[in-house]
Amino acid sequence: MNKFLFILIIVFLLKTENVFSKNSIFDVDNIIIDQKSKISNNQILDTAFQRGFVKLSQKILLNKDQKKMNDVGLNQIKQLVSRYQIINKEDLKKNDQVQVNMTFDKDIVNKFFSELNISYADISQSNIILFPILLDEDNIFLFNNNYFFNNWNENSDKDQFIDYILPVESLEYIQKINKNKNNLESISFKELLLSYDVKNFIFLIIEPKIKSKVFLKGEIYGNEIIKRYNYDLIDIPGDKRNTHLINLIKGEINELWKLQNLIDLRTPSFLNVKLELNKTDDLLKLQKILMQIDLIENFNVSELNKDYVKIKIKYYGKIDKIIKKFSENNLKTSIKNNQWIFKII
Repeated sequence: MNKFLFILIIVFLLKTENVFSKNSIFDVDNIIIDQKSKISNNQILDTAFQRGFVKLSQKILLNKDQKKMNDVGLNQIKQLVSRYQIINKEDLKKNDQVQVNMTFDKDIVNKFFSELNISYADISQSNIILFPILLDEDNIFLFNNNYFFNNWNENSDKDQFIDYILPVESLEYIQKINKNKNNLESISFKELLLSYDVKNFIFLIIEPKIKSKVFLKGEIYGNEIIKRYNYDLIDIPGDKRNTHLINLIKGEINELWKLQNLIDLRTPSFLNVKLELNKTDDLLKLQKILMQIDLIENFNVSELNKDYVKIKIKYYGKIDKIIKKFSENNLKTSIKNNQWIFKII
């Protein structure tokens, strides 16, 4: 091994513990703290850490597991935070407010959830085609006079991780609905939605009443999903009922999304990959990419020479999900002679 390769592998190994990932699921931003009561910096941080942990839990945990986080104390939350940033913007200063951004330590969080036997969801910003149909007595509303179609993306939470795409009004859709109006639940929109080049879709039939009914049918990451929901909205004012119903349905979709992306921390997997070294900085580029992927627990060099490097990767989740992560980060994967091969794009 020449001197350059020796230095390269040392740098590679030393940097793996110090590089922060970008847009990680463990990043929690935009925690707004009110300073009108002239609270101290320590009080600001304590409040931010608590709210940040709640926000993280809501983002990656199933509803049943979020409830288990109610008893987690401030001191324990502080141990989970790896870094934070207090931002004083001019518009916030006018209202005596500050913004706090923070990152939770992936390894410590993994250990924390593992000890509690809790799985969390590895989620990233994704698109989903959504087609809500309003059913009012015997009347079916698709595009016109359909509150749910026209208002679904109004007042959307800027922290949500699903971007909803509603289909453009089409005669083909209308004909399909009319043809199957007596059996709406049997309709399959998958073929009609292929032109959107989005793999995930959901078809909704919504009956908005005091006791509302919702039928959900769709496909998320290749898995077919059929659900029925019933909501008692007697305590919701009539003018707010439909908006409230949209929020309830979005909550159900978020839960389904998380279920399809759960990581079992008890069963890590290992992948041995080979990368040909065509450029002097290929190894460092690879390191930077791997550090950006939250599914990866750790990685190390198992073999290195002037032509190639072999890396052993410990990761969580399914193989197709980690391959998707590689692709999203400009790493092309293939198999040659039973050997996984990396190519930096």
